[in-house]
Amino acid sequence: MNPKMKGVLSGTVFLCLCLGFSFPVVAQGIKLSGKWACKLGVIRLHQKGKKVTGKLIWVNQKTCPFKRGDQVLKGVLLEDSLSGQWRYCLKGGECRGNKWAPAVMLVARAGKVLSGAAHFKATECGIGGKGKGDGVVVRKLRRKPKPPKPPESKDAGTRVAEAGEKSGLVDEDGQPLEEEVQPLDPGEYEKNAGTWRENMEQAVSHMGSGFFERARKNFKKATQLDPTRPEAFNGIGVTYYARGDYEEALLWYKKALEVDPNFGDAYYNMACIYSLIKKKALAFRYLHIATLNGYAEYRAMEADEDLDNLRGDKRYKEILKEMRKK
Repeated sequence: MNPKMKGVLSGTVFLCLCLGFSFPVVAQGIKLSGKWACKLGVIRLHQKGKKVTGKLIWVNQKTCPFKRGDQVLKGVLLEDSLSGQWRYCLKGGECRGNKWAPAVMLVARAGKVLSGAAHFKATECGIGGKGKGDGVVVRKLRRKPKPPKPPESKDAGTRVAEAGEKSGLVDEDGQPLEEEVQPLDPGEYEKNAGTWRENMEQAVSHMGSGFFERARKNFKKATQLDPTRPEAFNGIGVTYYARGDYEEALLWYKKALEVDPNFGDAYYNMACIYSLIKKKALAFRYLHIATLNGYAEYRAMEADEDLDNLRGDKRYKEILKEMRKK
């Protein structure tokens, strides 16, 4: 099967992690400095040119025994892609210490969400800082507005702490924080599951017959019925890819990745598009994480003409060498 078709024609197996959906931002306007929420706690990102670093300012001790001021992220921006390393800890039994995981993330939601994947080496230990699958999501924070003061009452009694007060996400001054972009709730779209599937099946049927524009209409309807699932966004990208509109295909693959950072097909598909439009540095970013996390197969890669622009590069040969070891 053509790798670009994976995640579209599979039909029944789907992943779901809600991040919302929007158009990717342009690179020139990206400003990542600020406070962000991740599994480890609250980090302050500092951006200097293309270089981005992140240090903890509030630590979730239930996740890892890091300290305030510890660096947990280091990376480099290229267009709307942040490639670098995430820090994690080993937990359970006699497991101790921490390591760095290579990662690539898409800058989404006007620079307010980072969505991507890291490669955590296989271990018998528990991994602190790792979410579901290999997906990594980081959300920009702002100070939480103070709730309106309740009217005074003669029977007020003992004061009850307001929601979020001195609990949850806080900055270095103890001020409550909230995410600037809230995730959608998949439960709100469960009532549309049947109609969503019908549209996906119709789209797949049209794809098989070569009617890509018809398929696109069904895929777009599916994204409206449930914007928390990545398959339809990926499917729209495939319809544009099939017509040779690579830039538009790339936009929709990015939306699939934003919706679910565990949706592996998006990483490989984006690598192929970047190869086709001769952006090798970006192609290798996404191909590397795709191969590390098993999103791409050796034989499929070798047969895929979309990667022809990469084959003479030593980085491609290194990737194949690593894949042969597995």
